[in-house]
Amino acid sequence: MAYIGLRKPIFASTKDDGTYEEPMALGKAISLEITTNFAEASLNADDGQAEYVKEFTNADVTLGTSTIPIAAMKPIFGHAAEVAGGTVIYNKDDQNRNVAMAVVAPEIIDDVRTFVAIFLPKVKFGDPSDSWETKGDSITFKTPSIAGKASANDAGVWKETATFKTEQEAMTWIYGKFGYSIGTLQVQSAESETEVGKTKLTVTPEKGQSNSYFYKITEDGTLPAYNEVCNASTGWTSWDGTSEITAETGKKIVVAEVTTEGGNAKKAGSATVTAKAE
Repeated sequence: MAYIGLRKPIFASTKDDGTYEEPMALGKAISLEITTNFAEASLNADDGQAEYVKEFTNADVTLGTSTIPIAAMKPIFGHAAEVAGGTVIYNKDDQNRNVAMAVVAPEIIDDVRTFVAIFLPKVKFGDPSDSWETKGDSITFKTPSIAGKASANDAGVWKETATFKTEQEAMTWIYGKFGYSIGTLQVQSAESETEVGKTKLTVTPEKGQSNSYFYKITEDGTLPAYNEVCNASTGWTSWDGTSEITAETGKKIVVAEVTTEGGNAKKAGSATVTAKAE
């Protein structure tokens, strides 16, 4: 294995029924170390080793990240947090909670790049370690890390990995492990009634009031992964839901319904463009 990076740390708290709350990003990945621990025993008989047992007990997990969002303080560490006010209250009786976490690790083997999705279904982290120092002549970044234990879930699984050709495929698999997938939009394209080279789109169902539309014209109509960022910074174009769009007949147009804050895709659909000819 030749890993060449680490990205997309996400987590979700575990519900009482064993399913997961909606996943959220845990900053940006800096480092991840997973050390497996085993219980071992041997039985000697007739002047030799007759039996040997080595069984998984747990794994030490240490994640270095760019930041730990305030919104993560309660579901991971049990601390009372107010996101809007930016306050966190640390109480001695706060109880850390089991969460699931996942990352993507790009890998190169024989000059072929793939993306390895890593999913830990049951982890309990301790509070982040912090350190500060005054600024001198140069700037030194200080970033948090959290350490905890991964254990097996009720099915006996403590880690799952899968390898994909693209990061998007890896993220789709990860969100599927959390029980989430991109919702479906029905997109229809029809000729503009007035302007040459434009198409009129119809999208159902209507978007949520707090969400927005973005679109992208592509060759293959590939849909974004759940929670993938779809906004101007990632090559998507904002759309008000009614305006006609300039596009070439035969191309694929993908429409994503995204959260207004963050631009995370929740639903998506595609259609073959039909534009008004001259």
